[in-house]
Amino acid sequence: MKSGFASQTFDSQKVFRTLLGAMASPGEIMTLDIDIDAQEPVHHASGAILLTLMDFETPFWTDLENRNAAVQWLRFHTGAPYIHTAGHAGFALVTDYDTFDTPEQFNPGTIESPDLSTTLIVHTRGLDDRGRIRLTGPGIRKERFINFKGIKENFFAKRKNIVQAYPLGIDIIFVCDRQFTAIPRTTTMEVL
Repeated sequence: MKSGFASQTFDSQKVFRTLLGAMASPGEIMTLDIDIDAQEPVHHASGAILLTLMDFETPFWTDLENRNAAVQWLRFHTGAPYIHTAGHAGFALVTDYDTFDTPEQFNPGTIESPDLSTTLIVHTRGLDDRGRIRLTGPGIRKERFINFKGIKENFFAKRKNIVQAYPLGIDIIFVCDRQFTAIPRTTTMEVL
């Protein structure tokens, strides 16, 4: 079994602070310089974020099979229970971005408990700030542009329907290797 963080306490605190900064500045591309030996196909940043956030009380769904070495690696280091139903996940990881376009399958929470929604981590082929996806909303001064390479445009149309149900929704973290960006449920994404 591959190792997790070199220092569980210090590394997870550093990842958590970086993630908080990303959630406060939607669309800003962050880089994690934490040493971690993530099990493929889990990207470096995905592994670090999931090792930081998940524990034995957070149901975890992924498009990878339960017997996959990466899933076993995540479960070993976090104790998170693997579930087969995306709609019940506290955290979800999508590695197959070429076919993924169904954000509505995840739990948006309830009016009484919007915090019970799924936090979705999606792998991409790359991230850059030269895209034609315009982001607006809290934490963005006027607007910000971004490109999520490999993500289907249909995904953004379906996500728009979820945003309209605020305070329900899902928070999304897009990842490529060591880079990631956070898109909270309050952020509007528009394909130009």
